[in-house]
Amino acid sequence: MKEFERFSPETLDEAAALLMAADSQVAPRAEGTDLIAEVTDGRRSLSIVLDLKRIPELNRLEYDERQGLRIGSALPLPNILGFSPVRRLYPIFADASNPDPPDMGQDWTTLGENLGAGRSGAELAPPLICLRASAAIFGPHGWSELAVEALYARAGRPILQPGEFVVDVRFPAPLPRSNGAYVRAMSQDCRGSAVAGVGALLVMEPDLSTCCGARLTFCGVTPTPMRALEVERFLSGKSLGDAILNEVEDVALRNAREITGASGGALELVKGLTHRAIREALGRVRITAA
Repeated sequence: MKEFERFSPETLDEAAALLMAADSQVAPRAEGTDLIAEVTDGRRSLSIVLDLKRIPELNRLEYDERQGLRIGSALPLPNILGFSPVRRLYPIFADASNPDPPDMGQDWTTLGENLGAGRSGAELAPPLICLRASAAIFGPHGWSELAVEALYARAGRPILQPGEFVVDVRFPAPLPRSNGAYVRAMSQDCRGSAVAGVGALLVMEPDLSTCCGARLTFCGVTPTPMRALEVERFLSGKSLGDAILNEVEDVALRNAREITGASGGALELVKGLTHRAIREALGRVRITAA
């Protein structure tokens, strides 16, 4: 049986001190409401397990009209979705937090676990990137803040320093006449099935037809979740009628091919998913602005 030690720190400083005392050279990973640091020094192999439920900052869930939304990394996704401002003001986040099909089990993980889950947690990436979310990081050297987009761009490579961990994720307050949507579909190729998804966030002019800003993100069609910058540039200044929404499908497919250098498979889903995500985001803007 693998050796491990379990602690229940009550403050951020205590948690950081325990992780540093473990002398681990690997950033701790989240599993449910626990942080686990693997320690291998040539003489022993063990885990330091920190139960985070007693640390207030990792369990916060609060919204302010000026500061926006803060979600603690130890919170399970069902708790987050039960918070009224999340579903009302950030529905794109709820889109990706509800697994489809429901037996995928993703909705019982914590936000921190999803951030560190690589490809299996990538469905939360489009909403977080589209919403300009940032991660508040704490460690033995104090606080830092990093765009969630950078966390996903560095997937599979170390980005946190030893002893550092994500405390919460911060979302700016929504801009006027803005809203987003995330849509997904299952793709089949020689490697089996996978989820492909597109997230879109629109900011509209007062006429609610002209786009003055957009963020669009692919997941499952690229090695890591990626912004579709060509699509964003194409949408800016356009009146989003049927003709433009049909044209954007080809722009999205070309953009995905440029990013991946590949064709077929999940890429074939990009056209329809992009169209659907933009149309649903536009519909939400018009409903909330009415």
